[in-house]
Amino acid sequence: MTRGNAIRDFFIKSILPVATALLLVCIFKSACMKDGTLDYVWLWILCGLPFGIHRMRLWVMPGGNSFGGGITVFALSFILGGVIGGFVLVWRLIVAVWYVLLTAYRLITANHT
Repeated sequence: MTRGNAIRDFFIKSILPVATALLLVCIFKSACMKDGTLDYVWLWILCGLPFGIHRMRLWVMPGGNSFGGGITVFALSFILGGVIGGFVLVWRLIVAVWYVLLTAYRLITANHT
């Protein structure tokens, strides 16, 4: 692996997920403030929403003709997508830390071509 490939992988696997997570925290932090304290559960769900909404394989659809029930089930689908995405976001951040160490190793042992 060349130095250019190692740096590109480092940027894609480490810098980009951490920057995305920080941007989402900055965007949603003010929306999760309640009585002057930060609600970390809702921050986790909202920050995980972009990472998890497309990973949901099953969307729950309402069976009746109730508009209120349909809106409730639709909101529940977004909340579940946020929870799934929260786990995915945590995993991506763990992988980002791993790639910092892996990139340091790759840069030390890379071919100088």
